[in-house]
Amino acid sequence: MIELYWLSEIDLRDRPVVGEKAWILSQLKQSGYNVFPGFVISASVFRDFLDNLNDVNSLLADFPGSSLHLDVDNPRTLQLVAQQSRQSILSVSFPAQWRDILTEAARKLDSEALILRTSLGGTFPLNQDISGLTPGKVCWNVADNLETAIKEMWAQLLNAKSLFYWQRLGIRIEELNLGILIQPMVNSVASGRIINQSKNYEIEGNWGLGNSLLQGDILPDYWKIEGESGQVLAQRLGNKSRAYSLRDKPELTQLNSEECLEVYCLSEQQQSKYCLNSEDITKTFQLFKDLHDYAISWHCLEWILCNSADNSSLELVIAQLIPLPYNQFIKNTKSEIITEPSQPQLMGIGAAPGKTQGTVYLLNEDNSSHLVSSKHPIIVTQKIHPFQLSSIKQASGVVTEEGGITSHAAILARELGIPAVVGVPGVTTWVQAGDSILIDGDHGTIILNTSNHKEITLQPSPVSLEKTPSLDYPIGTQLMVNLTQPSSLGKIKGLPYDGLGLIRSELMLLDLCTPHSLKEWLGNFQRDEIVEKIKQRIIEFAQFFNPQPIFYRTFDDKFSAEQNRRGTAGYCLDSSLFRLELQALSAVQKQGYENINVILPFVRTVNEFRFCLDLIDEFKLSSSSSFQVWIMAEVPSIIFQLADYVKAGVQGIAIGTNDLIPLLLGIERNNLSWNNIPAVYESSIYGALKQLIEEAYKLGIPSSVCGQVIVNYSPIIEKLVNWGITTISVEPEAIEKTYQAIARTEQRLLLALARETKKNLESRINNNHIT
Repeated sequence: MIELYWLSEIDLRDRPVVGEKAWILSQLKQSGYNVFPGFVISASVFRDFLDNLNDVNSLLADFPGSSLHLDVDNPRTLQLVAQQSRQSILSVSFPAQWRDILTEAARKLDSEALILRTSLGGTFPLNQDISGLTPGKVCWNVADNLETAIKEMWAQLLNAKSLFYWQRLGIRIEELNLGILIQPMVNSVASGRIINQSKNYEIEGNWGLGNSLLQGDILPDYWKIEGESGQVLAQRLGNKSRAYSLRDKPELTQLNSEECLEVYCLSEQQQSKYCLNSEDITKTFQLFKDLHDYAISWHCLEWILCNSADNSSLELVIAQLIPLPYNQFIKNTKSEIITEPSQPQLMGIGAAPGKTQGTVYLLNEDNSSHLVSSKHPIIVTQKIHPFQLSSIKQASGVVTEEGGITSHAAILARELGIPAVVGVPGVTTWVQAGDSILIDGDHGTIILNTSNHKEITLQPSPVSLEKTPSLDYPIGTQLMVNLTQPSSLGKIKGLPYDGLGLIRSELMLLDLCTPHSLKEWLGNFQRDEIVEKIKQRIIEFAQFFNPQPIFYRTFDDKFSAEQNRRGTAGYCLDSSLFRLELQALSAVQKQGYENINVILPFVRTVNEFRFCLDLIDEFKLSSSSSFQVWIMAEVPSIIFQLADYVKAGVQGIAIGTNDLIPLLLGIERNNLSWNNIPAVYESSIYGALKQLIEEAYKLGIPSSVCGQVIVNYSPIIEKLVNWGITTISVEPEAIEKTYQAIARTEQRLLLALARETKKNLESRINNNHIT
């Protein structure tokens, strides 16, 4: 037997079962708002249905376990699994008892047609709309049609796009509580949506059913309404040529769901007329006012304007209310609300500190690297592509759907002092170009619709020096800075550093070649011109830091889909770019700058290192007594072969934790979070770092460590210093904090040594006295 949940009866205990959309509609209906009746089929019914599947070839045969072994990066496999799952679901009939219960419930809705929508609940981490993955379905109110429509909604949960989405978010299918909300489907005079802008709201609409708007068939009528007074601030007549309506129900009942709707052409009069009049706008204003202080925060409301039951008037009905993603109140680490509860907010990972307010600029794969002219542009994009990196320099903030604190967008944003929030799923659908937003790179929050706020300028995250060791306190461990952009040099003046620990050349080169791609730059420009550009950029750093050392990490093709092209392995396949870098470095050295050194990236084998060392000797860089060749210790095999590398000529190691730790743990680089690493993994990381540092000391070479883990997990600094690390290299904003952590550690070590010396001395005196 299956249990149905009616909107008029759902209570708080049912919320995880029926999902957020259905829960919100039920609360509105029970509070007297105009909401169509309906009932929910819970996710438990879906699970019971899957238990009856017998197709051993299906992904669902050993559900849910098999879903964990699906390779979503293989399109052929993904499509095959999705097709088999759909066939399995559609081929099995409902038990007779289920059909009877559903038929009786549907009859009570007293409608010739029904609309089915998904409602997600349970432990799913995002209270967001997934209608793009599981769009609603319309069917005739007939048992066979309803059964087919329900099974197709379930099948959407396992289509190729959905499977890819769940796995990318790290969500197991069995964790999804996907309820199906079933309501009457009626013809409407007009329909559309209201978008909550906190202080104001926007209306979009068209004649007929909402499909024309949702599917993008037309440009809708538009109004912007002042939320306090109801005054129309702006309006625009849409470009409307077509609309949707329900067909007349035919005699035959065995029809596909798609045959319920039909498209019709709007008359010239309808095209030239707004779909809502002043009285209707007043109804939307009253609805907005009523909902404004309601306990549920919402982002978008879908409305229907239809005839009342007695056909005497038109009434505004709430079709669905889409809640805000994540929590309705995003709080900071002190549990204080950052802004007004009524303001829509999103949350991600704070990747670069500071706060800024600006205008959204949506960047996609087709955009060039130049931004349109706008005041305080904030880049919002799925992810930053290599050819778009220079766009960050023109922005006042960065927001991405993908990426983590070690992504290149985050690294460059931190260096430039631009606030950045990454890992915000769906953010490109929640904001539009031109929107005013505020981002907080310290707490990872994004506040939407801030056009009415007092404008703020960039506010770097403050560094408090209260009750911390003075920066004048001398430290023995070298502290260096990581830089890529000459524009950042002015920001480090006055800071305590011993040199430039890491120039990420891939970011530097991608900036130099703009607006061309690196491939175009190398293929279409003269060799001497490229060498000169690289040389001049390196000289800017060498001159600023002279006589302090600078370490230039040669090009690492992190952006290539082919992993065998990363680092020195790529040089062995094609050394043309590496040769250009060496020629530029040699030219810098010949101009009298003796403070440059080279770090080779992502070294896998000793033979790769020897190949690179031969080329370095070819350009006579080693003729300078101060010049050193280091390697990045990123590939775990170096832990066991360091002696072989030193024997081959390695003069130092730079431990790249951004790559080494994920490779040790077998996780994606952008998914690294110290908050989620269990103690057993933590001990493995410590063991690897300790072995590398102590082995380097034993072999008589310096060791440096760089990467975001030093900033995000400061207790590790004490361990690094205790193990004997020579140098710690961090980005500019972390210099002061790292200096203080090193100073505290060294003071404790000196204090412990002094106490131990005193204890030993007293022991010797006592022993001599006794003697």
